[in-house]
Amino acid sequence: MPTSFASDIAPIFGPFRGNMLWRLDLTDYDQVKANAAIIQVFITASPDGRMPPPNYGPPLSAQQIATFQQWIQEGYPP
Repeated sequence: MPTSFASDIAPIFGPFRGNMLWRLDLTDYDQVKANAAIIQVFITASPDGRMPPPNYGPPLSAQQIATFQQWIQEGYPP
């Protein structure tokens, strides 16, 4: 089953929305799509291996990261 932003991606980033609004709205399809490459770098290669940072909540799971990568590979379905 293909991934979708509405049902698969927005729920992953929803808990971090408030802390990230100064930068971008992680629940807004257009903003996440436009910044997908940089988001992918941050969630897969943060210097301490943990994204989001500890004061923002628990790290993304391997499954959540894989879902985000799959969404990109599928062409960013809404």
